[in-house]
Amino acid sequence: MRSFFVWDGQTSVSKGLTIERCPTFGAGQRIVEKTTVPGKSGDLVFDTGAFSNYTQSYEIWFRDKSAGMTSAAKSIATWLLAPAGYQRLEDTYDPDVFRMAVYTGPMEIENWMLTYGRATLDFDCMPQRWLKSGEIPVSVKNGDVILNQWQKAKPLLIVSGNGTLEINDSVIQISGTSGQYFIDCETENAYQNGISLNANLTVENNLFPVLRNGETQISFTGIDSLQIVPRWWSN
Repeated sequence: MRSFFVWDGQTSVSKGLTIERCPTFGAGQRIVEKTTVPGKSGDLVFDTGAFSNYTQSYEIWFRDKSAGMTSAAKSIATWLLAPAGYQRLEDTYDPDVFRMAVYTGPMEIENWMLTYGRATLDFDCMPQRWLKSGEIPVSVKNGDVILNQWQKAKPLLIVSGNGTLEINDSVIQISGTSGQYFIDCETENAYQNGISLNANLTVENNLFPVLRNGETQISFTGIDSLQIVPRWWSN
């Protein structure tokens, strides 16, 4: 099977790229703040709870005997640099996950006789390796328990009905809605058909649900149905 990566919905194969070797595995670094105390051995370390970006590199080569290396290189550069902001990045080496990445260049290509080209492509990735299984909505009943074997996740809730929803320490009161709507715990917004429903929510202590590592107890009253898109991720 030919190995490839997928950038902004298009495969590297479709651009004529071949990955030369298995890429190095990278992971984000914990962001900590260190303080040196005079007369005390060792630094005081404060863990911010966040991770830094990391670089995912692919060593590639390509050829284009008809149009030539220069023309092919321009086409590849346009493909890589056209999207603005973070885009979805996948590859066949870690097929169960995807990452959100930025490609900013520069792209330096070794020119072999105006026919072949070689380069190293460096993608600036967010620290999360999002599990594709975490994109699938899970139907939840009152009293169910969800097991998170990964990092703590901020889910997307798909809700119908009004009432009270409790997930771990988070308590949300919902009123005045009809039909199905969404509560995004990452952006801390509720919406339906692109219209904000934030005014319909009361979130105690402004604490939106988080699925911690381990078991999460879920309970609700008055709500007709609940689905959770867990957004599992690992480093």
